[in-house]
Amino acid sequence: MAIQPPQSLKWPADRALLFVHGIGSSKVGDYDPIVAQLRDILGADSAKFAIYFLYYDAVNEWFAQKLQAQQVFTKLVQFISGRLDGSELGNAAAAFAGDVVWPVLIPDARLAIRAAMLQQLQTIVLDGIAAGVQPRNQHISIIAHSLGCFHTYEALSRMATAPAEGLGPASAGVVLDNVIYMASPVQLIRSSGLALGNALPQPSSIFSVSDAALEIPSEPGDDGAPVRCARRTVSITGNLDPVGGFVFRAKQPWGYMNLPDQESFIDQEQVATVNGSERFSLASILVEALQTGGPPTIAPENPHDWSAYVARHAADLRTWLT
Repeated sequence: MAIQPPQSLKWPADRALLFVHGIGSSKVGDYDPIVAQLRDILGADSAKFAIYFLYYDAVNEWFAQKLQAQQVFTKLVQFISGRLDGSELGNAAAAFAGDVVWPVLIPDARLAIRAAMLQQLQTIVLDGIAAGVQPRNQHISIIAHSLGCFHTYEALSRMATAPAEGLGPASAGVVLDNVIYMASPVQLIRSSGLALGNALPQPSSIFSVSDAALEIPSEPGDDGAPVRCARRTVSITGNLDPVGGFVFRAKQPWGYMNLPDQESFIDQEQVATVNGSERFSLASILVEALQTGGPPTIAPENPHDWSAYVARHAADLRTWLT
C-alpha cells in the first residue's frame, strides 16, 4: 500500500484545510477539481488557507484481498442486504455499500492510514507554529468524503485518547474549527462490525466499533469536562446515498451517522428516470460502480458525488470556513 509522506506547507495566514478522499486510488493532482470548486466558493478568502491532502493508494490491494477472503465480505453484504428489501435497488445498494466498507476489514491498511493521517495533522500544526500561529489560535478544518470520514473519525478518536500524539484538544490545545463529514459510513461500519462479531479482524483497534457509543471525539480537560476535537462537527448526506445511511429516501438508523450535537444536513437528491423509474436508474448507477471497481463515475445523477455535496452546500462552506 502506498501512502504519500505528509505535506509541509507555508501558511499564508492562520488557516489550514485538509481534504480526505474516499475509497479508491488518489495521486497528486486528483484533488485539483474539488479544490478549484472550493476556491471558487470561497473567493478571495481561499488565499488565506494552506490546503493539504491525504493520499492513500490501496484500492488494488483491497480488492485483491477481498477476493481472498470472500466469505467475510459475503457476510458483510448479507448483513446490509438483510436490512433492505430484496429488490434490485436493495441488492445493488447493499453490494455498493459493502464495497465501500470492505477496506475497514483489513487491519494493516486501516491502521497505516490512521497513522498517516495523524502524521499529517501533526505536520499541519507544526507548519502553523512555524508561521507564528500557536495551536490554540490555529483555524484548521477537515473535509472528508465517504470512507475518508471513517479514517477521519478514527484519527480524531486517537488524538483524543492518546496525548502522546501531541494533538489532544485539552492536553495540546489542538481544537479544529470544523470537521465536515460528507456521506459518512461510520455508523454503517459500526453496525456491520458489531454484526460480524468474531469475523471482524482486530475489532478493539476500531474506535467506531469498540467504543460504547459513537460520540464526537473528546479529551477530559483539567476540570474533568470533555474538550472536543472540533468546535463544529457537520454531517452531510443525501437521501439517495446508501453509504450515508439512506436507501431511496428512507433513513436507515443502523447506517446513518448521528453523533450527539453534530450539525445534520440531509440533501434532497434526484436521479434521472429510466423507463419512468427512478429506482431502476439508481440501481443501475450503483451496479455500474461495482463493475468499475470503485465509486460511481461523476455524473449529475450520482448520489455519492463529492463535488455535488460541495456545490449544494456552497453557502454553508463559506460560513463555516471563513
